[in-house]
Amino acid sequence: MINDSPFLLLVIKSFSRLFLVLLTPVAIFIPAGCDTQTNNSIEVRIWDEQKQPTAARVRVTDLKGNYLAPNGHVENFPMTTSGDQEPVEQDVILDQQRRFAYVDGAFEISTSLDSLQIEVVKGFHYKIFNEKLPLSQPEKGIDINLVQAFEDLPNDNWYTGDVHVHHINAESALLEMRAEDLNVCNLLISDFTLDHDQFKGQPEPISDDKHIVFYNQEYRENRLGHINLLNLTKHLIEPVKTQREHQYPLNIEAMDQAHAQNGHVSWAHFAAWPGLEGPLAVIMKKVDAVELLCTIDPFHEPIFTSDVVPEVHLNPGLKLWYRLLNCGFRIPATAGTDKMGNFVTVGANRTYALLQDDFNYQHWIDALNEGRTFVSNSPFLLFEVEGAAPGSVKKALPGEVMTLRAQVWSQMPLDRLEIVANGELIAETPIQAGENYMSIEIPYQVNSSTWLAARAYQLTLEQKRKGLSLSQRRNQGGGPTELNRYYGTLRPEATFAHTSPVYIEIEKRPMRSIADADYFVQYLQNVITWLDTSGSFPSPEAKKEVLEAFEKGKRGFEQLTE
Repeated sequence: MINDSPFLLLVIKSFSRLFLVLLTPVAIFIPAGCDTQTNNSIEVRIWDEQKQPTAARVRVTDLKGNYLAPNGHVENFPMTTSGDQEPVEQDVILDQQRRFAYVDGAFEISTSLDSLQIEVVKGFHYKIFNEKLPLSQPEKGIDINLVQAFEDLPNDNWYTGDVHVHHINAESALLEMRAEDLNVCNLLISDFTLDHDQFKGQPEPISDDKHIVFYNQEYRENRLGHINLLNLTKHLIEPVKTQREHQYPLNIEAMDQAHAQNGHVSWAHFAAWPGLEGPLAVIMKKVDAVELLCTIDPFHEPIFTSDVVPEVHLNPGLKLWYRLLNCGFRIPATAGTDKMGNFVTVGANRTYALLQDDFNYQHWIDALNEGRTFVSNSPFLLFEVEGAAPGSVKKALPGEVMTLRAQVWSQMPLDRLEIVANGELIAETPIQAGENYMSIEIPYQVNSSTWLAARAYQLTLEQKRKGLSLSQRRNQGGGPTELNRYYGTLRPEATFAHTSPVYIEIEKRPMRSIADADYFVQYLQNVITWLDTSGSFPSPEAKKEVLEAFEKGKRGFEQLTE
């Protein structure tokens, strides 16, 4: 036989090795990380309209859509949620597993490809960059010049902030704020977070003249509701480390403690979670604002405490806010993300605040308290009554005619621009596909004390018919929307913005609606019944105290009907 000969065996083995060399995959013989083609390290530089390097959120893919991570980032990083408690964050995952990386002015990417698809996002006022770029001269790198989306945007003295962020540290927050074109980030310490030792009672030292990071607090009880406590300058409100076991003490006690240190109180994710105590805190004048845009589309019904909210299917969060305004309460709107992981982008829901002084944290809080705000997940929305901005109180005579003007600019698609008076639609205009600006100007005759506001949004009826769910979290099956291709919110959202009101006062007569006051009488009666039969209290005395507080709140609304 042929393999009886040692020489032939050696020859055969040698040829076997040669044969293996020819047929074995290259990776076995070439050091790891190499390829038949040489990987080039390409520098990508991002410039703003002033030709300065600028932070941004970037997505790099091959022409088949496969994500390519910048050097120092991970391609297949996992989605994080509240339980992961990841304080350092470089990347986010949006709808349809669209991964983005945060970069600070420039990044490098190693590739042997001859072209890349690059998307660059920087907040709401820059055009989204999305182009296929050739790599014909990789040694020269790539320059991407971002441009403002709107040349005539009157955004002087408007400063944006996210009032509700968790689970990232100050350093991550600052990079993400700069990339998302956000001015203020409120990192909220709470019973479920691990950052209790970070509270300082002042802006973080790494803050700069355009970006402020401030550790504050979310105070929670799952039935009473949650509240955002901002501008805490002395101490957190106890209990901090464990969530309360009972519907006691009431949130209004924490509100008083926050106000004692010049704090701001907004009702957290009001549209999704008005809570048992929301109307009580409002009638007792403990609430400075409601977080209208956060965790759910404001046109959607609340998803919590629906067993006590009367006519829940007829009362989305937006309608509940309108009802409170109709009772005469001057409550501005704020917005936040309730960011709990890397599928939500900082500032995806944000508050625009109009400052009357230089930008600092106190002046920004002052604007929130005074209602010089609008909330948005993309549109820039202005509203004026005879030149007066949201938060203003205008004196008028019965029958006086005033000019109302609303304007909206939007990076993302919009369908409608509207003006409402006491919650009722009084003017509207459609916005055609492809248009990014619209305005309305109308005369309006005022016959009684009134509140007025503007809103702009994208309709979701067709998307709902196709299966879009606005109640499921995006990481738990909530459907995709165009907005969520580029911005991460907790639940699916369509484009939306709403101003805080301008108030018209006639002969010092307050705004009143008997029907809406009656509604909250029933609301609080439902709460009283639930607390009496199902509530949890540490003692009979605590239960008596809580029920008496709600009875007092109910009587307050009853007096508004007289």
